[in-house]
Amino acid sequence: MKASDLLGAEAIDTDGRRLGRVHDIRLARSGHDAPWRIDAVIVGPSAVAYRLGYSEHAVAGPGPLAALARRLGRRNHPIPWNQVVQVQQRRLVVRPGARQATS
Repeated sequence: MKASDLLGAEAIDTDGRRLGRVHDIRLARSGHDAPWRIDAVIVGPSAVAYRLGYSEHAVAGPGPLAALARRLGRRNHPIPWNQVVQVQQRRLVVRPGARQATS
């Protein structure tokens, strides 16, 4: 699977509720020499705030830009990869309630 297979794909839960589009892929690895794996996909209406680091309060300022970015990114959320049930062509199916709270 390639990142391009996931980016832009529609995310729905198994009950058919639309969650948004996949805007980003979060990778992780368990150790320095371990291979990278998909940890989560970022789903929502817009990915700008997440990509700039505002969604998890990693970036504090400038104040007006931070407030605007957080407001735009409020509905974006990571979905843990282990909650993905199926990857179809341009569609990702996840378990209901798979939305992960951000800090």
